[in-house]
Amino acid sequence: MAESRKHKNFQLDNIRYMKEVFHIMNFENASSTRAVRLFEAFASAGAPQSLSEISELLHTPLSTCHGLVKALQNGGYLYSNAATRRHYPTRRLLQVAETIAANDPVVTYFDQHMAALRDLTAETVILGALQKDTVVYLSVVESPNSIRYSARPGDIKPLHSSAMGKLMLGEASARVRAGLIADLPMEAVTENTLTDLDTLRSDLDQSRDRGIYVTQGENVSEVMAIAAPVRIAGETYGVAVAGPVGRMQGKQEEVEQSLLAACTGIEGEFG
Repeated sequence: MAESRKHKNFQLDNIRYMKEVFHIMNFENASSTRAVRLFEAFASAGAPQSLSEISELLHTPLSTCHGLVKALQNGGYLYSNAATRRHYPTRRLLQVAETIAANDPVVTYFDQHMAALRDLTAETVILGALQKDTVVYLSVVESPNSIRYSARPGDIKPLHSSAMGKLMLGEASARVRAGLIADLPMEAVTENTLTDLDTLRSDLDQSRDRGIYVTQGENVSEVMAIAAPVRIAGETYGVAVAGPVGRMQGKQEEVEQSLLAACTGIEGEFG
């Protein structure tokens, strides 16, 4: 009995650890997103889960989880081990995701250009777009260096502290920019974040004139990012190169030239 309690406590501690270390989406606990959050939980855990563990990971009642798991089993997205009573995704979701990714009209166009830019700079290259009052990463091609800036597609970044966010503010029309800036929280993400509106406006004006937006430890400590805009079919996208501050500072001019050339080439090919 004591051994059983010890095992259960270990499982709960492990679940709490995974929830802290791995970002599992909350979506304000909306019922319509439970399936997405379930798959993120499996990705974080990296192992089959019991119903009680799923319930704990999702902060959702067992009865609700039971219905969700059953529905996904019936759809061919989950399978269960009768002996252990644990559940895990089939590869059907992977097949669906690969099909969706292969037909993305934006990301697939940028892919080869981002890979080439990554090879030129040896740093992480990111594609982003404005998403309401934030920036969402659409694609990430990571640096081959062991010490690098790491990110994931779907990551959400603030407008005032990230290079991509500043780009979206700076390249927006005066009316749209005024509206976005008026609602900015201007919170300090790091000790280097610009938290004064006048300072931010000045930074945006200078950056817009150069066509380059830069952050140095403003969104992630010890990370420098350089972003430039790409306009395609009336939409503004941002391409950024990011890496450790010390390494990026030593080749800033080279990175900026490579980035601007890549963005010009992308626009030219599309046009």
